[in-house]
Amino acid sequence: MGSLSGKSPASTYKSLLKVGDETNGISTSASQIEDGEGTASCLSISDDTLVLKPQNDNTTSALSVKAKDNTQILAVDTTNEVVKVGSTATPANSQIIEFRAENLVPSGAGTHMFVPRGTTAFGLAPSEVSNGTGTDPETSLATSATTDDFLVNLYPVPVNSTIDACKFMVSTITDTDTVINVHLYKYTIKSTGATNDGTLSAGTLLASGQATAVDRNCIKTVTCSIDSSAVTAGEVLACFVENETNTDAIMINTQVLYHFN
Repeated sequence: MGSLSGKSPASTYKSLLKVGDETNGISTSASQIEDGEGTASCLSISDDTLVLKPQNDNTTSALSVKAKDNTQILAVDTTNEVVKVGSTATPANSQIIEFRAENLVPSGAGTHMFVPRGTTAFGLAPSEVSNGTGTDPETSLATSATTDDFLVNLYPVPVNSTIDACKFMVSTITDTDTVINVHLYKYTIKSTGATNDGTLSAGTLLASGQATAVDRNCIKTVTCSIDSSAVTAGEVLACFVENETNTDAIMINTQVLYHFN
């Protein structure tokens, strides 16, 4: 690091920092920090505020805080508009949703079954609800006399968010090896005050994964691939599990990591 000792202002003024307001200096209004020849920096200060705003390009580390050993502690990512924390660079406003079920009995082999978010049902056990037998779950679901049964399977998205990861653990109740597929979907849910409020449409695959050789003697853990990550406030999330092999009951816990935009 250089020193100004013994050097004249004429030879060092470019390396000196000052505020842009040369009349008032630091005041109640934010003034940009510049070097001695007037080149603007990304910082502005006042007597109460500090503002950081890129001058030329957004970056993934507009503001970076590191430990002495250079481990990342905090990064402000203006490219993706997110604040990340820790050595894992996890978004600071990350949230976790869980979908889980015990002894979920598929209505048929190869049928996509809703996985509940976890609830206490008073008076009766939660009812299994299916949504398709194709390669993927159906992209819509009309209301009916049993619409109330799939309410506990939906997660209403509160604000625009990004899906960062999806992982599930699964087992079954017999010794027979099975193939288990999991899909995470988002849907538009009708909410217009009509008699068919709750109708699901515009289903979009967010994440999917497959576990093989699943039986009661093991717990398989699978990290799903992310197919689409953006979800919008007002949409709902749903998780589906499919036993390709038979109708053996399924034990499953799905964890979804996401952050607010």
